[in-house]
Amino acid sequence: MSKPKNWPDSFPYLESPLHAKDLTPTQLQALHTRPVSVAVLPAASTLTPSPNVHIQPIRDASHPAHGQFGLFATQNLRPGAFILAYLGRVHAGLESAAESDYDLWLDREADVAVDAARQGNEGRFVNDYRGVRERANAVFGTGWCERWGEVCVGVWVAGGKNAGKGIRRGDEILVSYGKGFWAERRHAEGGGEEERGGDAKTSWG
Repeated sequence: MSKPKNWPDSFPYLESPLHAKDLTPTQLQALHTRPVSVAVLPAASTLTPSPNVHIQPIRDASHPAHGQFGLFATQNLRPGAFILAYLGRVHAGLESAAESDYDLWLDREADVAVDAARQGNEGRFVNDYRGVRERANAVFGTGWCERWGEVCVGVWVAGGKNAGKGIRRGDEILVSYGKGFWAERRHAEGGGEEERGGDAKTSWG
């Protein structure tokens, strides 16, 4: 199996979603039913490792994730462009460990989430924009991944009037973990903020 550069040696790298054994037949059916309202992601756009990104150590002492890792663009990415899938353990949302910083909702109605705390792909290294730049340059969302024939979480370049020119080659890819994530972290840590995480199963952004 090919792994991206700077991937932790002892950490499982996923090339496809990992389904938990507790998923019900109804939840599996929901995962494998193509929704009408989501983007279709061709197999060529979900290659692993992703050609759009690379994992890089954070050496800037002022960066909230200094001493850890971030995800950076390997090429110019236009506003609204799909970047990569966010892979992890796809599980029933109710059994989620609330303390996981890498757990994102996949389908709220079906009660399915994806957690990259113990295995995943490059998507787990996306940092929050706070303390790095004025706003996020990327967003989480859901799409239909033709490669695996199921609904998956993905990362897109931010669009809209504030998107600018997109993400330039060499720029760090930054999302918003959502206010709910930081509120939970401040409560859990007595007021301190943690620099690495995920959407903590709150709504995107």
